[in-house]
Amino acid sequence: MGVATLRMGAGRGRLASAALALGLLFAWLLSVPLSGPVLARSSAPGLGALTAAEAFALAHGLSLLALGLWALRRPLPGLCPWAGPVTAALGLVMAAAPTGWWPPLLLLAGATSAAAVLVVACAIARLAWAERPWAIALGALLANVPLYVTALPEAPLPDRPLAAALALGPLMVPLLLPRDAGGEGVRGGSWWPLPALVPAAFATYLVGGLMYSLVLPTLGSLGLHVGVMPYMALLPLAAWVAGRWGWARALRPGPALLGLGFVAWALAGGGGRELAAQGLVVGGYAFLDVPFWAAFAGGRRPAASLGLGLGAMVMAIFAGMALGERWAAAAQGREEEAALAAAACLLLAALVLPAWTEGRDGRAAAGASLAPTDGLRLSRREAQVLSLAVRGLSNKEIAGMTGLSGGTVRKVLERAYRKLGVRGRLEAAARLYGQEQVSAGDGGGDRVA
Repeated sequence: MGVATLRMGAGRGRLASAALALGLLFAWLLSVPLSGPVLARSSAPGLGALTAAEAFALAHGLSLLALGLWALRRPLPGLCPWAGPVTAALGLVMAAAPTGWWPPLLLLAGATSAAAVLVVACAIARLAWAERPWAIALGALLANVPLYVTALPEAPLPDRPLAAALALGPLMVPLLLPRDAGGEGVRGGSWWPLPALVPAAFATYLVGGLMYSLVLPTLGSLGLHVGVMPYMALLPLAAWVAGRWGWARALRPGPALLGLGFVAWALAGGGGRELAAQGLVVGGYAFLDVPFWAAFAGGRRPAASLGLGLGAMVMAIFAGMALGERWAAAAQGREEEAALAAAACLLLAALVLPAWTEGRDGRAAAGASLAPTDGLRLSRREAQVLSLAVRGLSNKEIAGMTGLSGGTVRKVLERAYRKLGVRGRLEAAARLYGQEQVSAGDGGGDRVA
């Protein structure tokens, strides 16, 4: 009992440290450079054809993609954990320097903060699968509190001191995380569903961002005061759904809420329009951020999947910024029709996206090779789940890796056992592999925990 309690306490400590590192880093990112209210009010000059916010988003997204491609072949550079303090130094210089100095500083901060984000994300990937959604949700909740305050119309705090205070957050990243936080190794098996998740994340965030650029100018005092509160309120629910039923099921409400929000915005009037935009659309992003991050964290090579996945999400944000004015001009006078068309796409995505990302062509979504089940009349799903079970994974672990619920995993295993004429994992392993035994620690029966 004492050892189990110590392990539980250590696990919660790692979860809290990862969530705090994520929250402190993103408190600065969201409120200042990533199209944050502080940057928007600063009137900082752009860089060529790009605004200051677009320049930062482009540098940040490309850096994440570059690090993800690097991590496909080799570990992250050893200096990556120290990208947080470098980002903090750049943030402090920005808080004190004239705004004319900001564009080159933003480019540098975009690159260094990408490395810091990836280190924090890899630390989250090292948590147990059921803990990852909670670390993501708690970190996002912490990060959005200063964003809500800075976005209020009355701007209760001076921008420069606030930017300096928030810049101290990235300084804490190497102090909160293990020294090898970015050194997560390779997990066995296939890369699926990463090839499906990356374009899905890009498309979903791009459609949502372009449409919200039409919605935002219509918000009055009510909508601006509501701000990100619906998002913060739904984060714990998104974490609970992802932890209980897996990221694939938690992903379904995200596009659905965005789509319903755009429908309500197009059809409603007055205060109802603002509440629909903020309550459903902004709240829906909780069911995008948490499951997408959790899915990328469960990839075969987490540093690579997180770099590519988060990079795609940031590049979608950049594309939404860069195309926002052109999109608004093209949709002028037809905003409601555009909202309904976007809603139809998002609602369709809510139906097909989870099934599409779970895996196909007989490959295991969890990334494990299938057991030799030819001639045993098992379905693809039964073969997938059974392959993981006979390797010693518990039902909870299988649920987290495949995006299924624990109850579904249990039922799938029961069907597979009936078809094989066996009573549990040990007998199933003997049937599939002859004399090969299941992984150490599995007593031969069915583990539920």
